[in-house]
Amino acid sequence: MWTGVWWHAIQSLLPPGATLAPIIIATDKTQLTQFSGGKSAYPVYLTIGNLPKAVRRKPSLHPCVLLGYLSVDKISQESLTQRELRAHNQRLFHELMRVILEPSVQAGKEGIGMTDGDGAVHRVFPILAAYVADYPEQCLVSCSKYGSCPKCQCPPDTLSSSDSHPLCTQPWTEGVIANAKASSTSMAQFHRSCMQQQVSGSVYHPFWADLPYANINTAITPDVLHQLYQGVFKHLVNWCMRIMSEEESDRRVRALPPAYGVHHFKNDVSALTQISGSERKRMAKILLGCLVGVFPFNKVGNKIF
Repeated sequence: MWTGVWWHAIQSLLPPGATLAPIIIATDKTQLTQFSGGKSAYPVYLTIGNLPKAVRRKPSLHPCVLLGYLSVDKISQESLTQRELRAHNQRLFHELMRVILEPSVQAGKEGIGMTDGDGAVHRVFPILAAYVADYPEQCLVSCSKYGSCPKCQCPPDTLSSSDSHPLCTQPWTEGVIANAKASSTSMAQFHRSCMQQQVSGSVYHPFWADLPYANINTAITPDVLHQLYQGVFKHLVNWCMRIMSEEESDRRVRALPPAYGVHHFKNDVSALTQISGSERKRMAKILLGCLVGVFPFNKVGNKIF
């Protein structure tokens, strides 16, 4: 959606004169209390891609709408194994999401009349474009096996390889589930058949199967906090410290001059523990400046990266 390619592809499938409203869904199970009963909430938020990013990122402008809360009640574990309990929870999630997003199915197929600020009525088609969630929820939403990639068919034990793999698509995932249902005589056999192809063997009918023009695998967005700042960037900092030594990296960080919009670390960065996402973001702004002069310019592309 952010490149415009998705907009043109979906717009070409809609009737002439139709207005596209990309739907952005976000879910995040949140712990409300820590020591007084462990209360939690599971909200589902909705916003649209027609709003500028500067507006969507300001909660004071109320760009998001609360669609509802998913159930956080614990299912009784009597006569259930751990695998069966996880399967029940996953199926419950998809059934609840199907109920919440059910109005968008008919609206996405036929459109719905909406009036703009000038009084003109447009036929608007709300189409799922992006789903914002952390990695466990990405696997839950896309019906991917936990530990695998929700975007491609790369096996978990070869994620570090540079080899390319086919992309995951809705038809492919639905085909794996349908073939497993047709060839299985028990829930355990269905689960094994799906897991062999990196598909979660717990859901029979995903909630996104009925959404028009949707592709849940391309709708999954990267988790900036956990996958970028707390993941890729964390390893990148560790590699740089091993190349330069912790003492040298700390010296370079302290020697950086103060600048507008850049945090000045007065203490040793290597001594920081439990680093938050905002601190990782501040460190990312100064990392490149700390690497100046460490390697010969003509050897960076050939030997290091």
